[in-house]
Parts: sequence; C-alpha cells; structure tokens
Amino acid sequence: MRALTALAAVTAIAGCVAAFPIDRPSDYTAESKLGTCRVDLPQDWKDRLSRNTTEVGSHEKVTVVGADADAGTTLVKTTRNRTTELVLHDHGKRQQVMAVQNDGQLFGVEFDGRWVTFSTSPGPGDATTTTYAWDSRNDGAPVPIGASGAVLHNGKAAWADQAGVHVYDLARKKDRVVGRGGRPVFLGDAVIWLQDGKFRSEGALPVQLEDARPSDSVASDGRTVVWAQDDELRGWRDGWAEPRELAAIRPVPRTEGIVFPRVSGDFVSWQSESSYVTDIRSGATVHTTEGAYWLEVHGGALTRQGWRVAAAAPLSELSPLKAC
Repeated sequence: MRALTALAAVTAIAGCVAAFPIDRPSDYTAESKLGTCRVDLPQDWKDRLSRNTTEVGSHEKVTVVGADADAGTTLVKTTRNRTTELVLHDHGKRQQVMAVQNDGQLFGVEFDGRWVTFSTSPGPGDATTTTYAWDSRNDGAPVPIGASGAVLHNGKAAWADQAGVHVYDLARKKDRVVGRGGRPVFLGDAVIWLQDGKFRSEGALPVQLEDARPSDSVASDGRTVVWAQDDELRGWRDGWAEPRELAAIRPVPRTEGIVFPRVSGDFVSWQSESSYVTDIRSGATVHTTEGAYWLEVHGGALTRQGWRVAAAAPLSELSPLKAC
C-alpha cells in the first residue's frame, strides 16, 4: 500500500458511525437536493485536498478514516489483492490493526487519538457483528467488546443492543448499561440516545433537546449534536438558546432523506444520495459533484474519497463558507 503522507489532523468524532459511500463511475454527476443556501466548493479547499492526495491503482481502494490532532498519526483502510487492512501510520511507523478478506467485513471505525473501535462481520452471507477495541499505545491485538457498532469519545465507547445502551470504559474494561434505546452519542462526558423518537439521557437531558424528534441519523463531536428531522438537518450545542436548522433538502422528490451526518467543530458532513458539507456558522452548504468524490469530516479534518483517490485537509486551514 502506498503510504499516506502529510495527511490532515483529525480528532475523534463521538457518536458517528462511519458512512459507506457507494462507488460511482468517474463521470458521475450528482444532482443537488439542497433546499437551503448552497455555495461552490472553495478554491482553497480544493488546493489543500490536492496537496494531500494519494492516488491508488485500479485494483486498490484507500480511505482515510481517522487521525490524531497533530497530523502525525493517521488511520487508513485499504483494500488490495482481496484483502482489506486497517492500518495506523504513526510518525513513520506502520501498525496493522486488523485484516479481513472483504472490504464490507470491516466498518464503523472510530478513533480518539489513542483508542480505535471498529466492527467486523464474518462475510457477505453472515450479518453477525463483532465490535473490537484497540489501544494504539500497547500495540496488542484488538479485543472484542460487544456485538454492535460503537461510538467513541475520550476513552469510552457506547453502543446499543438488546440489553440496552452500554457505556464501556476502555482502560478499566468496565461496561455498564445506562438505559434502553438506540443510537447513543456523547455530549460532553454524558451519553444521550434515542428512545421512541426522542432523546433520552442517564441524567438530566438539556431542555433544548426535549422537543427534538430526530430520525435515526444522529451524530456528535462531544460538543455539538446534530440530527435529521424530517427534511432538515438540525443541531444544538451548549450555549444555544434552542436547536437550529443547519440545512434542508427539497421534500419532493425525496428518496433516502438525510443520512450519515458527521460533525466536527463548525462543520457537518452528511449525505443524501451524494455528499454535502455545511458550515454551522453561516448555514451555507457545499454539494460535491466534481469527479464523483465524497467529502466527510473526521475530527479535525476534511477527507475526500472517490475514484481511485484519497485525500485529507485540516479543517482549521479551510476558509469559512460564506452565507448566501
């Protein structure tokens, strides 16, 4: 696998499940479904992504799935010769985290700068899921922690299964069930989740979230929680008097709605048949159509994946999106 160099800084996103964009032909052009402020992809975004690009062969696929805050450590998922590897590149050192036979067997990767969590399945005909945790400081083998995809924040993992919503302390190896429901995300050091179409929490739920009616598409970076509600992407962070509409799609024709949100700081990436990135500050959104590539935020970085290419750029170096 070709080494990924000079990749951007990324911090972990708590509460996000990794999205799986569909491979598109190189001449595919996506139609925008955006119903709110749309702006073009800024030139400095293009420039920074192009400076941190890895091209791959026709039988190889590379995806940037995480990194630490100083850009010295990156998590990369690569598929070549019928083998998919999850690899950590740490200041020139290469550590294989896991290898499987098919790309679809390894998914739901999260990274908080130290810990990695990810899920695997035995193969296309078996939907059984095993979720692992791996400590990059110890370089040992991944350890199974559950059977449902986890989200990660500051050394703690959360997931939901038939027993309830779990919060697992990775260093202490202690698991506790905090409630019933699904789709947990971290908000600060607390965990909130969905039950009967509403947010729930172990302690006091912020009053601003009591009237929210999210779909299953929920994400958080620990400070800001975002969710899909009908045709809107909505969000709230501590200090806001109430939730805000961040973006919206046209109600007709509607297909998959708003899915796979990821949030980091002032940027939210999301999908609705193609990829979008919204600036929380201005409410402006970029819709990607060029070259059929997908943009996602992973912690402190904007990552690009698509036709035989992978790239990343620091969010801190990207210009804000201007309001319409």
